[in-house]
Amino acid sequence: MAASRKPRLFEYRGQWIGEEPGRVGFYRYWYDQRTRKVKRRALEAQDIEEAKEELIDILGSAGASRGAPEAVSIADVMAHYLEHKAEPKGPRAASAARRAAELALEAAETFSSHPTVAHLTRLNQQRMWAYMSSENGLSPKSITTYMISVRAAVNFAAIPQIVAVGDEKQEVQLLTSATPIFCNQSEIADHVGGEMSRPRDYIPTFEDLGRWIDRIQHEDDFRYVIIALNTAARNEAIFDLRVDGQVDFNSGTIDLNPPGRRQTKKRRPVIRLTTGLAAWLDHWGDDRPIRQYQDTVEKRLNAMGKDLQPRDQDGRLLAPLGMPGMTCYTLRHFIATNMRRAGIEVSREQRSKWLGHVVAEGSRTTDWYEKFDPDYLEDPMRATEMIIQKLQNHTHKSLLAPTMHSQGTLRVVSGHEK
Repeated sequence: MAASRKPRLFEYRGQWIGEEPGRVGFYRYWYDQRTRKVKRRALEAQDIEEAKEELIDILGSAGASRGAPEAVSIADVMAHYLEHKAEPKGPRAASAARRAAELALEAAETFSSHPTVAHLTRLNQQRMWAYMSSENGLSPKSITTYMISVRAAVNFAAIPQIVAVGDEKQEVQLLTSATPIFCNQSEIADHVGGEMSRPRDYIPTFEDLGRWIDRIQHEDDFRYVIIALNTAARNEAIFDLRVDGQVDFNSGTIDLNPPGRRQTKKRRPVIRLTTGLAAWLDHWGDDRPIRQYQDTVEKRLNAMGKDLQPRDQDGRLLAPLGMPGMTCYTLRHFIATNMRRAGIEVSREQRSKWLGHVVAEGSRTTDWYEKFDPDYLEDPMRATEMIIQKLQNHTHKSLLAPTMHSQGTLRVVSGHEK
């Protein structure tokens, strides 16, 4: 296999130069994360040294260009954002920024061989939308998402940033001014055709959700579902969870905001630890319950309801679930919706606190003391446990940890001590 690979004549910033058998000239190649395939594009140069210079011109010099928009390449702006903003946030953010850079550069090269930020006129951005739609098969929502990443990179480059250069800290500002990047989904949809994305309004029935859970084949996927059902937390909070620093088994609470993380508008609350989740965390015994990357788990779970030819672990064909609207995030909506129907009264204020929505009353100090109250968020906790009990009637997988059983109410048989 290795002998059949085409030799790499020169590598630079994630791309390389090579030749195609039976063809004249040189090509640049890169690995496309989305398709998991190597892509290529012909270079104009006929000499290897000229080809090297051409590749460097396309991707931007190693010492990033700086100055006015017409002097700074889009490649440098995206690389600057990836290295100093996205990658420090983790693999998921880095992957998204890397993909946005690939799409933006590929589209921008349709109107310039060396696109700079100044090339991002409104007309050229419309050309980029059209290219992403026709050549990459992206929906208006996906195009909007990637253009938002481009906008973030341009704005990031126009503000002085403190970055590490070797062992030293330096202040770097690539752009003297930011170019407006247009990210209105409605405008993009009008230009390329296609429908606007719809709000998440799909809520599965207990029966459908039970069937979906029964299809889970990976341990980390199941752990995600258990934590999501018991907390109604947002995806990122679930993957960030570390038991030692966030779960207090003595007071029976779980702080969904990791130590040292600043709260954002998507607030991560302190909620009651359900007896079910306490038992599962004790049974798993891992400080980091979900060990695989967020992208890996989300991709598998989000695909289950859409798969038209699902197979079991032995490769046998199964009937499709027929749940295209089912995603990881749907679990949060499922709990939030059914909490109002659980059979006990849960006030809007308590539901809002459980979900991390802003509640006008009180203060941060009051909230801090309130979590030590034995009755703190008792109603949403009980409602959550009742929802899970009802769901258990519709799935063959046990939603109760081996260390517990149900006799009308959930109860921990062997506790966790810290």
